[in-house]
Amino acid sequence: MKKNVIYYVAMAIAVCATSCKNDKQAAQAAEAGDAVDVTEAPAPAEPETQEVSEEEMESQGGMYNPRDIARAWKRRVINVPGQGSDIVALFEAFYTEWPTVEGNRIVHMTNPQLAPESDLYEEGSDIDRKNGYVESVWYEGEPLGTISACVWKRKDGHKLFAVNFNVPMSQGKPFLCFYDFDPDRRTLTPENSPIKQEQLNFPDQDPLWYQLPKEGKTLEVVEKADEECVATTFYEFDGQNLKLARRQQSF
Repeated sequence: MKKNVIYYVAMAIAVCATSCKNDKQAAQAAEAGDAVDVTEAPAPAEPETQEVSEEEMESQGGMYNPRDIARAWKRRVINVPGQGSDIVALFEAFYTEWPTVEGNRIVHMTNPQLAPESDLYEEGSDIDRKNGYVESVWYEGEPLGTISACVWKRKDGHKLFAVNFNVPMSQGKPFLCFYDFDPDRRTLTPENSPIKQEQLNFPDQDPLWYQLPKEGKTLEVVEKADEECVATTFYEFDGQNLKLARRQQSF
């Protein structure tokens, strides 16, 4: 985890200046449907032609690019096989629907038959069944980002499941996928993000990255991280949903 935080800060310092200069471009991207989804209303359905073709999937080794998932994940309800409902069972179901190189490392360690070993990574994964958290850093000569996921138990017997893609700029923008797990139907149904753009320290800018809790119930939205300021917005799980807890700027 320490190495991941160091990576995030290094990435943020390099990206922050570009991000601050590109507000106009970010707004245009949002209109095109490529921005991070932090609004309450569901994003308009993309035309089915936006789906990745079989040829593209084959060229990517049968894997999705995170950018493809960001555009289409809300359109698919995921079935969860078997009887398990812990972080491993839910992440394996997500990976089956949305296989990625990033997720391959995690699932290879939990279910190697589902995810044969790939030669595109160099580091292991953090799999914490007790606290409901998984994470993997992926490399291609240098660290490019992380995928992580966590699960919260809801008061109504369901679970809130989140998958976090902190991706390099070449692959899009960081984004979160939120699902409700229904234990009776054994389905993961996409949910709107609880993160609201207007609640952030800098509502006119896209976040730099998200940090799911390995322990505890707090999700962090890191909006700015440079030599002058670190700005973070915190969301706390209240037993049913994530709610705005506080905003913080450290100078």
